[in-house]
Amino acid sequence: MSGLKIDTAWATNVVSIADFKLFARIDSSDTSENALIESLVFLAQDMAEAYTGRAITQQDLSLFLDRLPFYSDQRLPEGVFTAPDLQANQNYIVLPKPNLVSVTSVKYYDNDNTASTFATSNYYVDTTSEQGRVVLKNGSSWPTASELRNANAYEIKFRAGYGNAASDVPKPLVQAIKMLALHLYENREIATSMNVNLIPNTVAMLFAPYKVLRLNNFLGI
Repeated sequence: MSGLKIDTAWATNVVSIADFKLFARIDSSDTSENALIESLVFLAQDMAEAYTGRAITQQDLSLFLDRLPFYSDQRLPEGVFTAPDLQANQNYIVLPKPNLVSVTSVKYYDNDNTASTFATSNYYVDTTSEQGRVVLKNGSSWPTASELRNANAYEIKFRAGYGNAASDVPKPLVQAIKMLALHLYENREIATSMNVNLIPNTVAMLFAPYKVLRLNNFLGI
């Protein structure tokens, strides 16, 4: 099993109040709904992250793993694999919520809950792949499973996100967040007698190319 913990949540909206008002054709001098607008933009960005599985603005996260893939059991990851692939991927850990910025530390815990830091000389960080990875260097190996506690034996702390400004984030994502925030602003009821308040198709289409696919992802999250 695995789990993802938020250490420092994202705090920067990619859409400012001024940008939203311009997009929504709201008088910029009217500040009476600024707090509402800010909360809806925040909510829209949260929904974008949940829908795409991505970190949009920067945040610090911790991934916990009971064990590393294929290390002490032979459960197949998602997807279809042929025999030569079964042991092919035990030399790296895939990290969720791209884009990966950096890895702060890799730690492992023994049965007494004592943490040890896995030396950075044993691995390198792949920030190029669509989902970032911690990859073992040649000649290195993960700590042996018999030394580790059964639950949350490994902890990988990392930073993810495109950046902390709208200019850092792909334009389709920014546009989709604006549209979703406007949809929330104009439709404040979950359902009416005429319709149900769903994410508009255009927004979903803008999100779609950025949606993280879980095929062959053995993190289980």
